[in-house]
Amino acid sequence: MCVEVILEFLKFPAELIIAEAAFLIDRERKERFALRAPAALAVYFILSVGWSILIEAIAVDSFFPYVLLYLGYAALSLLPVWFCFELEPLECVFVIAGGYATEHMVFALDRIILFSVYGTLVTEGIQDFFYSYITYVIGAGIVYFLIVRRNRDKDAFRRGDVRIAALAMILGVAAVALSVSYSYPKTEENIYNCLICPAYGFICCALILLMEYYVLRENHMKQEQEMMEQLLDMANAQQRSSKEAIDIINIKCHDLKHQIKAFARMDDAGMRSDYVREVQEAVSIYDATYHTGCEALDYVLREKSLFCTEHDVSFTCMADGTQLKFMDTTDVYALIGNAMDNAIERVVKEKEEERTVSLQIRQRGEMVLIHLVNRCSREVPFQENLPVTDKEDKRYHGFGMKSMRYIAEKYGGEMYAKAENGWFYLDFLFPRV
Repeated sequence: MCVEVILEFLKFPAELIIAEAAFLIDRERKERFALRAPAALAVYFILSVGWSILIEAIAVDSFFPYVLLYLGYAALSLLPVWFCFELEPLECVFVIAGGYATEHMVFALDRIILFSVYGTLVTEGIQDFFYSYITYVIGAGIVYFLIVRRNRDKDAFRRGDVRIAALAMILGVAAVALSVSYSYPKTEENIYNCLICPAYGFICCALILLMEYYVLRENHMKQEQEMMEQLLDMANAQQRSSKEAIDIINIKCHDLKHQIKAFARMDDAGMRSDYVREVQEAVSIYDATYHTGCEALDYVLREKSLFCTEHDVSFTCMADGTQLKFMDTTDVYALIGNAMDNAIERVVKEKEEERTVSLQIRQRGEMVLIHLVNRCSREVPFQENLPVTDKEDKRYHGFGMKSMRYIAEKYGGEMYAKAENGWFYLDFLFPRV
């Protein structure tokens, strides 16, 4: 087989890979990507040539085998995508569908331009190279900057959402059938095959591509709504906690009133000394005042330390609140409040002498570290790197942790949780602004 024929067989697979690259630029790459990519592409192109030879052998003058030819190219391109990038199966389908839509849009636009300007689709030399590859690079770049890049923070996939796969199937059948019908080797060049059908194919692919990203944006909005509902639940829980703290203060004030009256009537020095000690212990609750440089953090720490005092939890804190100036007040309250609630909830189940919680907030190099440690003698099961709740209601298990991870990722940070040697560690790392 001559080289020209092989190159012709490789033309469409190469164009498809160029188009798919627009959807892979920002994706996480697998280890040894520099070795994986050439190997995967080599296998892909070899299989594509083999598939082309097979279809050419059975096609004769039939229309249907050419539909299978291009669907096969798309299916084979799953190999380099899956082998080189950290993608879920649904994400791979999305990349292939988006890449095929982009390729077909550029292909259709090429036909329209060539026929409108030159009156023919036949190109030679540098013009053929330009329309074969350079236009696909330009087209992929335009799709990336206008659509992919603008939505890269809203590309969350929801498990069980089959709409992406359905759109991909619609795209595959419609685009391939249209493409084969009006670019079939024996069709004549006329306004129908070179202008009307390509324009229709371009519009269909553009709409499907926009619909795919509409689904992703809808998923993102649903996730935002779920997180906001969870944060509202957290705020309600913390409001109840605040009420408990106020009740503690009221009880202490009530005790002080009676102790002062009793103190005034005492003549025995020993009893006076005992009462003075009790009064000092009662007043010590007002030591729970913090001045970290962040008002939201001060409020959370004051509230949680009062609760710790009432429940015999030893709480130590070294926090530089100025390091959290990049965060919204509501996010500080939700993040630290929820983390402290989880720690206290675990530690009150320990023996009284082992109820210990420690919090640090400080700069660590070019990062901001939030480090929370609490005693946890029980085994903690993890699922998807998050601790699983031991509450009876499992419907929202781990949702508080997911909310905290969501807040961390919102500011470009990471959350780490682990249980080790009888202690539970929760860490947040944020880039320092």
